[in-house]
Amino acid sequence: MERYGITIHHAAAMTIARRAIGFKERITKELKQKIQAIKEKSNQKVDTLPGEGKGMTRKVKRLFKRLDEKVSVHNGLDRYKQESFYSAWHDLKRLALSSR
Repeated sequence: MERYGITIHHAAAMTIARRAIGFKERITKELKQKIQAIKEKSNQKVDTLPGEGKGMTRKVKRLFKRLDEKVSVHNGLDRYKQESFYSAWHDLKRLALSSR
């Protein structure tokens, strides 16, 4: 979306069209940088209220661990492996939802 300067709905339509044509979905360096930024932000400890802002939860730590393993090899995988349920995209989606 940010890369092409289009709305989120147009970006989704473009992704669907690219998959239908047969293009592979690549994890770009911009996305890798965003993952790293989220990871660094989650590592910071914020002193707000007791029990809040104590860093990453176990769930998020587990997601980062799985992503570290998958992101480095994702671009070299076959298309059906990239689109499978256990692909990096599934973990990225869960990470985005948990870091809201």
